[in-house]
Amino acid sequence: MSHPRPPARYFHGGVPGLAPGGRLLPPAETGAEGTTTAAAIELGGAARLDRVYVTTSRTVARVYAALLPDGALYEVAPDGELEPDPDCRVPGASWECPAAYVVRVVDPVVLMRTRSAEAWVRLMNRATAEAGSA
Repeated sequence: MSHPRPPARYFHGGVPGLAPGGRLLPPAETGAEGTTTAAAIELGGAARLDRVYVTTSRTVARVYAALLPDGALYEVAPDGELEPDPDCRVPGASWECPAAYVVRVVDPVVLMRTRSAEAWVRLMNRATAEAGSA
């Protein structure tokens, strides 16, 4: 079942090197391996390799970018129907869609080493809760 697109800004933390106007495609189309989507599936999640994941929280997307080697943070525009992320326990915080376009590069390189792993987890939990209550 599709859901109406809520008015919001969307962000994505992913591979570096995309430019405004660039298209984010799901791992099933790009052949990318070792993605956080693949990790979620391996852990028993309902994530799909044929979807791109976006969030209304810039901070949540920053954490996902930090999980990749030299990941990047993008503001994006979803392309296609948005569906709630079935693995996100906070309604309204994370969405899946067939693809997305890069609106702007917020941070071209997000490095995990700027914080401890525990600090990233705390940041993710706090930001996810805030995104769900917005």
